[in-house]
Amino acid sequence: MDTRDGRWVVKWWDRDTQQTRCLSLRTSDETEARERYAAFLVEGEAIFKPRGNDGITVSRTLDDYYTEHVCETDDAGKPNCADTERQAIAIRHLKNYFKDVLLSDVDIPMCRRYAAARREGSIGGDRFGHRRRGGNGTIRRELNVLVAAANHALRWKRTTQDKMPSIELPEAKTLGQDEEAPFYTKAELRRLIDAAEDELKWFIELAYWTGARRRSISELDRSQVSWERKRILLQKPDKKATKKRQPIVPILPEMERPLRALWDASEGRTRLFSNIDFYVRFKALCMAQGLADRAHPHLIRHSRATHLLQDGVSLYAVSRLLGDTMETIERVYGHHSHENLAEQIGGSNARADDHVAA
Repeated sequence: MDTRDGRWVVKWWDRDTQQTRCLSLRTSDETEARERYAAFLVEGEAIFKPRGNDGITVSRTLDDYYTEHVCETDDAGKPNCADTERQAIAIRHLKNYFKDVLLSDVDIPMCRRYAAARREGSIGGDRFGHRRRGGNGTIRRELNVLVAAANHALRWKRTTQDKMPSIELPEAKTLGQDEEAPFYTKAELRRLIDAAEDELKWFIELAYWTGARRRSISELDRSQVSWERKRILLQKPDKKATKKRQPIVPILPEMERPLRALWDASEGRTRLFSNIDFYVRFKALCMAQGLADRAHPHLIRHSRATHLLQDGVSLYAVSRLLGDTMETIERVYGHHSHENLAEQIGGSNARADDHVAA
């Protein structure tokens, strides 16, 4: 017996698969765990299988989904999920709330209570126990994991269609439609870069010039950098492709200094950065620079797109750099392009008026 995330589990060696298997005992109470362990030694995994009309619990549904889908690979040997860590975090939050509730008992009021608990931070947080509130976008993603887990149980005939949960997803704001994408001005970004040191400075610079997402930069390997062809392959060859495309980006002159410094500092290891999580350090940097209201590294990407459009770069070029569709760029950042167009037309009109007046 052992504990994982505060709950007791039983581990054993499976001779058929030649792997260590793990099964949750569905309790954090040691006495109850020992009783279930004793039953496990007699009945095996059958102690957790549905009996009569009891049905399957949310916790078991999520555990099965994680071990049988999230942690598995497809026929090409690539992971079924592009971000297993994010899936694991979502599952941890869902289990902390729903626990041993029957999957068939999950309804809309229960989903709304879960959303409220995540927003106030009474559940959810990192592995160190720090509480973090979840926004509607995060809550939608987590509840979608429960939807996927329920569908997995249905396919494996562990539940039936009439016992599927009723799940309501909270509405998420759409950038560019419900609100403008936040960004740093060029002066603010310069301040952040000047105040940062070593790897954090290089991270900000590379994230900005590539317009890439945070993890695409922080998890860069040396094999993804081609000095000869002057480009960076943001998509790892062994990583499953998702809707969040990771394009090939050029190594611009502005990127050569921080990239070369990082390259030299990473000699002897595969990964360029020794630290792969810059969220906490970047947040602290923003707060020190009076930017607490925009203390998130994803805003570096927003800033890059915004600055390019403000400088008159075409929507097509920006979409190629960011790996987004032109429709997405138009929706999220298009107002900056329109502002630039208005300035150009305004200047053209002024020149035309001068010509007419002459």
